Amino acid sequence: MSEKKKKDNRYILAMYDIRGKQDYIYKSNKMKEIIGASYIIRDCFEDYLYPAAKACSRKGIYNYKAAAGNTEFTREGFKRHLEEGYLGEVIYDGGGNFFVLYQDIDSYRKVNRLFFRKVLEGTYSLRVLSSYIEGVDFDDYQADRSQLYSEVHSKDEQQESMLHSVNTFPFTQVDYRSYLPLSAKQKVGNHELKVSYESKMKYRKYEQVMRERREDRIIAGDKILDDMITEKGEESLLAVIYIDGNNMGAQVERCLNPSRQDGGSGTKSYEDSVRKLREFSSYIQENYIDNRIKDVDAVLEKFPNQKRRFAIYAGDEITFICNARAAYAVAVEYLKKLSEGEPADAPRTSCAGIAIFHSHAPYADAYRIAEECCESGKQLMKRENIQNASLIDFHYCQGAIGTSLEDIREQEEMGDAISRPWMIRCQGEAGDKLVHGKLITGNIVEDMRRQLELSGRSNIKKLLFSARRGKADFEQELNRIIAHQSGKKIDFTLGGRLTDPDQIRGLVYDMVLVYDLWFDQKRKEGTQKDGQ
Repeated sequence: MSEKKKKDNRYILAMYDIRGKQDYIYKSNKMKEIIGASYIIRDCFEDYLYPAAKACSRKGIYNYKAAAGNTEFTREGFKRHLEEGYLGEVIYDGGGNFFVLYQDIDSYRKVNRLFFRKVLEGTYSLRVLSSYIEGVDFDDYQADRSQLYSEVHSKDEQQESMLHSVNTFPFTQVDYRSYLPLSAKQKVGNHELKVSYESKMKYRKYEQVMRERREDRIIAGDKILDDMITEKGEESLLAVIYIDGNNMGAQVERCLNPSRQDGGSGTKSYEDSVRKLREFSSYIQENYIDNRIKDVDAVLEKFPNQKRRFAIYAGDEITFICNARAAYAVAVEYLKKLSEGEPADAPRTSCAGIAIFHSHAPYADAYRIAEECCESGKQLMKRENIQNASLIDFHYCQGAIGTSLEDIREQEEMGDAISRPWMIRCQGEAGDKLVHGKLITGNIVEDMRRQLELSGRSNIKKLLFSARRGKADFEQELNRIIAHQSGKKIDFTLGGRLTDPDQIRGLVYDMVLVYDLWFDQKRKEGTQKDGQ
């Protein structure tokens, strides 16, 4: 019966997937371009798909978000919208997913032809992949969704073309980062510069959003990075923080599980599944973005320089820049607050990556390092089969950052001997002990900070250099410090919790690397006092 319904049904379930978001956003080091690109991605369907649909039909596509965020979907309501002249209805828009239910294949193709033309004209190189299945079963949304993902979209991804238009001759001036031809002029500050067509579109989008002055549309923050540093000419360090949610696919599946819906009374139907997805989207926005931005600002208020610049926040992902001294405290607070009040069967976790860089260094490269730090936490969770954990990793960009994080650590640091990533939260594990016998927790970091403080500032930097030289030099330096500070009872094993010399060496190295910024309590208190 269900198969017959699918064959007889001419409705089209379509999925739109924006590809290469990070590559598109971070082609430039100019903050306005970066933010303009993130606005373009955020508003892609509103700016291009909805107008394309309206050009094909006066009503266009029905958008539930425009209808006061209505979370209800009914097949009767969908059919009524078609009778009113709509070509289809948005099923779900959230977390990077965009699903539309069209009335037929002709409507889908007509809208797409115009939509992709508008995307090309308005963005130049942004890639959007669209997949569809013909015929839907209103009683089983999950089967339709699974078919769309596994049988259609996965094949479309494999066949997706990665070619881009070049349109250059050997004598054409090109952008030094994107190699796109310089074909337009753009006022940047007090100067008029030659830029690529794509860059022009990003600036235009940024200026458009700024002109609207709608607070809910503007990614808030300071525009000038130099205003966020501690002191010009003395310390020009900033940090880009990239945070991304864990196991979001599993959370969506849990949300769609009928046994978990409405106390077990839910079904696999479009009505129940779509309502749950729409509610889930609002839940993620509130807990991963809206409330966390408030937490970030609350932490920054404790530091002299409270300025920050958000580059992206959407779904479960957030990226922002702040003064390097506040970065660790901000990221830790985000991860801790994220888990407060979470459902017992649906923990909220993320991984955070921090890249510390000089304010005039290429921001795009610093962002890439922060993203790789975040990914290192996720990879560690997979290797160790860790569930329901939030991790943090960081990198101090002191040398060249044009290569991968893995290569940099191998060449400039101690490779696999470092202790990062650190575990800020792990459900079911004691917070003051090693996780899986080797993973460092936030509480262990705090306890080691006290031991370093007892060691004295003159000895701390020596620990960094001795750790780099090798195990023997490091152990000799530890013994020297303990002997010279015998009255302070320094214990680098933290009461026997750290028994492996390599663990101690890696942790001390990582902490001393950023000790002045994050862990020197006396200097921090003095700085905050001066700031107040």
